[in-house]
Amino acid sequence: MHRRWRFVVAAALAGVLLLGSSGCCSCFLPGKGPDPQARLSWVDGPQGRLRVEDGGRGNLLPVVFVHGLAADRHVWTNQVEHLRWYRKAVSFDLRGHGESDAAKNADYSMEAYASDIAAVVDALGLQKFVLVGHSMGGAIVGAYAGRHPERVAGLLLADPVGDLAMLPKEAMEPWLRGFEPQNYEAFREKWFGDMLAPARPATKDMVLADLRKSRREVVAASAASMVSYDPVPALKGFPGPMLTIVTVQNQESYSLQNVIPRLPSKEMTDVSHWLQLDNPSGFNALMDDFLGEVEKSSKG
Repeated sequence: MHRRWRFVVAAALAGVLLLGSSGCCSCFLPGKGPDPQARLSWVDGPQGRLRVEDGGRGNLLPVVFVHGLAADRHVWTNQVEHLRWYRKAVSFDLRGHGESDAAKNADYSMEAYASDIAAVVDALGLQKFVLVGHSMGGAIVGAYAGRHPERVAGLLLADPVGDLAMLPKEAMEPWLRGFEPQNYEAFREKWFGDMLAPARPATKDMVLADLRKSRREVVAASAASMVSYDPVPALKGFPGPMLTIVTVQNQESYSLQNVIPRLPSKEMTDVSHWLQLDNPSGFNALMDDFLGEVEKSSKG
């Protein structure tokens, strides 16, 4: 069971920053571009306030980052700081995570989380943007794109949760019992500990701190929703550019790159499930390449 779940749950700038292989001319040297200083605000979400951080300027497509389970917007700090020299980048805390309010109706389904994205992008006046989602966030950005394909210029999935609906219920039930109150404290340490085995010490410290302060009820409800959620229809119906960046552990039959025919993938090695924290410059380089492709596609 642990192997099956292993995948679930500063900048790459040297000299002139090239936006991928597309040869984008809107490039800046670090510290020489627009002020990337972040702005914190509150957005009224469907079920409570959402903590939002945005910053950066430029005419390129904005990028909106969505974190995974038992995390918050700070898992994207290296990425947003990298991008804000030449484009707007937004990160926020999903309902029940970080500084955001818990959902008043206790709904932590992937569709409900997607409505948090809708609240944020509408409040910021973003009409067209790229979505980046990590782990559970991959399912969430896919759910949003399935509802609003006209708003999403591209989807970048960072080691996303796969189609867990493909797994037999009897295989998932023991794992779900780990979220019950009497089991949870010991279970969560082993669950994340297994996934963090290849991680850098700083990554381990950050991820475990976030996990320990997360509400059990939120984590349990979110995990149950991931098990029942089928991400395939939304992703198959999305017409824009997509890419998944995966770890070596995310190569199962139900991994998204193996169930979505037109979903290309790139693999990062020597990283844990939190690949954007373990190797930010490597992740940023792949992200830049993808963003360059999206910019080219949006103008073509």
